Amino acid sequence: MSLEVALAALRHDAGVWERVAAVTRQAGREAAELTLGESHLSWASAPTGLLGTYAEIQWKAVMLLAEATEVYGDLSTTLDQVATAYERDDEHAAAQLKGVWDVRE
Repeated sequence: MSLEVALAALRHDAGVWERVAAVTRQAGREAAELTLGESHLSWASAPTGLLGTYAEIQWKAVMLLAEATEVYGDLSTTLDQVATAYERDDEHAAAQLKGVWDVRE
């Protein structure tokens, strides 16, 4: 695999993970807005603790989605940084070796 192909693959994967992060970010926003009250469930939801349990589950889902968004965003950033570092190192090596491998006539 050539360096150009590897760099393109890294940048493609970075884009994929950024899109995944966007999906989990939006899902987290939507989950945060999902509220249920006693009128949505039952008169027994408050005394039995169902409302509190629902709120805990909702909070947990929002937090997990936020964590996933951070992980996926970091993964995207890291892949892009790796591609940039490879590119920079390749350009630096090419500059150092300039003239060493030139064809002599």
